[in-house]
Amino acid sequence: MKFFEVLEGTSTPQTGNIDGASRWCIPSIECAVCGGYGGLGEAYPTVDLNDLPERALLEEPRSLQSVSLEEYRRLCELLRPRVPAGAPLEPGTQLGPVSGKASGRFGDFFFQAPWTLWASREAVEKLQDAGVRGLRGALGELRYRSKHPPELLELELQVRGNLHPSCFLADWQPPCSRCGSNHNGYPAETAALKAVTLPEDVDLFRLHEFKTVILASERFVTAVKHLQLGAIQFRELPVR
Repeated sequence: MKFFEVLEGTSTPQTGNIDGASRWCIPSIECAVCGGYGGLGEAYPTVDLNDLPERALLEEPRSLQSVSLEEYRRLCELLRPRVPAGAPLEPGTQLGPVSGKASGRFGDFFFQAPWTLWASREAVEKLQDAGVRGLRGALGELRYRSKHPPELLELELQVRGNLHPSCFLADWQPPCSRCGSNHNGYPAETAALKAVTLPEDVDLFRLHEFKTVILASERFVTAVKHLQLGAIQFRELPVR
């Protein structure tokens, strides 16, 4: 099966805008070896932490303050029963639905950021009916001025695939020995996927080394094209 990088489409004009953020966020890490880091991209909008006693530690302003590696690990253990199995839970991981304001006209898909993908409920249901696997999302807690606002779901994308080592550049550095942070840049021009790491049960997911990169299976791409859904495009990546 072929796999593709998912990118924002340019052929369908839209004026939509979402100004909001998730309710909870894992803080960044203080690391004595590399200085620490905060990740980007990983998000689980279906997670509900309202009954978690420690939820205040994941809300602003506390979540904007760096924590020790030990405290980060403690928070992750509290969260593991509430997130998809195997979730990396990097610092910066967004949890819970996005709350904020929305305006303008939205297409079938909407990229709040290159790594934050929304879809209309209608598009999601069509894709599910077409056999796309593992597609789920959460309605945004969004305020509209329109009397008939669209139903938009932030898609919840698991982290499942890895880069093939052959695409690493000469200056590629291993993760930090203490906190595991990755300080490399995404090798967009040479990117290739490691075949044995690619999922067989979901058709839309995130790249393990770079959670900001969204990947789709050939099944997802074929369904999107057959249904003529807009505001999204794809770039095929080699699989080795």
